[in-house]
Amino acid sequence: MYQDITYSLENGIAVITLNRPKVLNAIRVQTYKDVIAALHDSDANDEVKVIVMTGAEGRFTAGNDLADLLPGGDLPAVQDGVAGIFDAFAGLQKPLIMAQEGVAIGIGANMLLHADIAYAGNSIRYSLPFAKIGVTSEGACSVLLAEAIGPKRAAELLYTGRFFTAAEAEKWGLLTAAVEDGKALETAMATANELLKNSQDSIRAIKKLGRAEGHRERVNKAVKLEMELFSGLLGTPETQARINHVLKGGK
Repeated sequence: MYQDITYSLENGIAVITLNRPKVLNAIRVQTYKDVIAALHDSDANDEVKVIVMTGAEGRFTAGNDLADLLPGGDLPAVQDGVAGIFDAFAGLQKPLIMAQEGVAIGIGANMLLHADIAYAGNSIRYSLPFAKIGVTSEGACSVLLAEAIGPKRAAELLYTGRFFTAAEAEKWGLLTAAVEDGKALETAMATANELLKNSQDSIRAIKKLGRAEGHRERVNKAVKLEMELFSGLLGTPETQARINHVLKGGK
């Protein structure tokens, strides 16, 4: 059923695992399609009470597959994928727990803004490298990150694209907790099992109340503007040169 993820459902917990380990679970168009379908299916399935998202073989994701952003890539499909995955996140009624290890770059870091609860291994490396490759942020990061951690810290992370740590992400409230390496999924599953003991109607009502009115519409509006600016920058010679440089092993 799925090509780029694995999906399991046991005892009310659905686990979505990004599964392209040879490319550090980089997210291509097919990956977007798989994750979007899995999120929608999980939210609609009465057997699912909690959704856990993780990455295969000790890595979360290296971010968007940059090959899709070069000439010959299907940019409209990438845009649809980005819009679709964040619409799915914004529309989830059920709790979403992230379990991240290794690396979470770009969209992988942005997903923290859409998780209810999140754990990461201590040595994970986060980055929002959009300015390094000459594009804009995505996933409504342009508005949600500043709200989450403050505008000046958000600007510093987005303008520099520097790596930041699990300890920093925990201090800023992007992570519920940094945990021992290799224990993020185990910790997420333990929390998921704790949630199963409580009223699921109550949890969903609390989640709904915790979101600002019009949250989904606001996320979609931000993503639409981000993708318009992203597309405009993507076609410039500078951005194409920067992407090629990264693909050839440059930093």
